[in-house]
Amino acid sequence: MNILHLLSWFPTPDDPTLGNFCVRMIDALPEDCHSVILSVCDGKDMTKSFEVKEIPGAHHIHVQIYIRPPKINAIRKLKMLRMYQYGLKYIKQRFFKPELIHLHVTYPLGQVALLWKKLFGYKYVLIEHWTIYQPQNKDVLVGKLKRKIVKIANNAELIMPVSLDLQRCMEGHGVNNRFQVIYNLVNTDMFKLRQPPYIDSSLPTNLRRNDMQGSTENDMHGGNEQPCIDSSLRTNLRGNDMHGGKKRMLHISTLRDEAKNFSGILRVIERLRQQRDDFELHVIHDYNAPEFKTFVKEHHLEDCVIFHGKKTSAEVAQAYQDADFFVLFSNFENLPCVIVEAFASGVPVLSTSVGGIAEILSPERGILIPQGDEDALLQGMNQLLDHSSEYDRQAIRDYAIKTFAAQNIGQQIFEAYKEVVIP
Repeated sequence: MNILHLLSWFPTPDDPTLGNFCVRMIDALPEDCHSVILSVCDGKDMTKSFEVKEIPGAHHIHVQIYIRPPKINAIRKLKMLRMYQYGLKYIKQRFFKPELIHLHVTYPLGQVALLWKKLFGYKYVLIEHWTIYQPQNKDVLVGKLKRKIVKIANNAELIMPVSLDLQRCMEGHGVNNRFQVIYNLVNTDMFKLRQPPYIDSSLPTNLRRNDMQGSTENDMHGGNEQPCIDSSLRTNLRGNDMHGGKKRMLHISTLRDEAKNFSGILRVIERLRQQRDDFELHVIHDYNAPEFKTFVKEHHLEDCVIFHGKKTSAEVAQAYQDADFFVLFSNFENLPCVIVEAFASGVPVLSTSVGGIAEILSPERGILIPQGDEDALLQGMNQLLDHSSEYDRQAIRDYAIKTFAAQNIGQQIFEAYKEVVIP
């Protein structure tokens, strides 16, 4: 099956993580589903009017058209639309005639999908991740923008929101169409449980048993013998012991405060630090956060709040393995990929009950708290600092594999395609 993908959000050199979850969904599709992504964006220092590049992905080709942006915005929009028309022709000549258009996020690329449906009869399906439908954004989704978005959504053959909550929010704005919830996915080969230590089977049984616990009798009594754990793995295996006994909280986000409420997390960390000093908060973030770093410095929290900036996927996976629990204090979400990744790593989660999070975060997998409730966040942090080891991490991971594994989600999307193309 030949699918042309239009991504309203897609990674660029300036923002390599934007819409990366859309690309992961495309790469999860079965091999007999052939995918081409088409996108148009502004180029830099261009002498030509436009330039086409074919960028190979894991299971797709990305046809990226760079344009020399006109100074007048209205002319720029017309040029981009013309380039999408050119890109469709280019793909038909170089690759295939699309059997279906897959639109990822309604706006603005839904305008192209809707135009192609009217001009050429192309059917399109929509997968939606956008929080604009949430009640917190009621003053944003209004007027002309709302009419455009609702029209685009209602003309899709099928809408695949990433949570049931998102479906209900869309319906509340007048979207009346066929829905099928498709959760965000996770690479369960990359995001996985912390590996047990390597034990030399030639060692005496008592030494191997103690080594599994991260220490030996000789260690405890000042002896010279060392545990027989591969030194290259020691940092990953000994849990809190490698951090001087401190528990690790992990937060990963853009740090955009209106959505992620990271300032609320820091205020609670300041209160928590007055009660105990047995923890660290590790923060991986996409964008610079000078105001938060200033807060940490002014409130003398440098010893317990550590900013790491951007990390590779492998480094992020390692951060989950090192974490005792994951914390999210968002004002609004749909179905955060970071929670799904935490589950795949067997890590319990402390999160606000916003968007679709309550659909997946049960007491067996962590703690839900009300939006914006800093007292509840403080209580939840204390509870997980004391009891995170009591969660069944394998059971958390098993749930993630069953519910969010990339192969399963890719197959669900492919079956949805077939229902549209071969009704």
